[in-house]
Amino acid sequence: MSSNEKFMMKNQSKVSSGTEPRAPGDMFFDNLPEFARPRLIADTMGLSIKTIYDWRYRAGILKAPEGLFVKFNRILYIKTEILRKWVASQNSSLA
Repeated sequence: MSSNEKFMMKNQSKVSSGTEPRAPGDMFFDNLPEFARPRLIADTMGLSIKTIYDWRYRAGILKAPEGLFVKFNRILYIKTEILRKWVASQNSSLA
């Protein structure tokens, strides 16, 4: 079983029959920390690390949201809440 299948099965089990249904985009980001390194985001979303850095350095052209990236001690992090909202706005099935 691939890591993506394990991830999806783990997230599906979090939705119990007694809770309100949640958007698929919310479940996708459940296991990510508030601030994630670009490699983690790339691996989780199935993107290349180059794509993540393109968002950072070509934000104006690619219309990446302001505040998506933050640096702590010269290390780049991504705010997962802003990323979740951006992904949902780009994909109507996750809104």
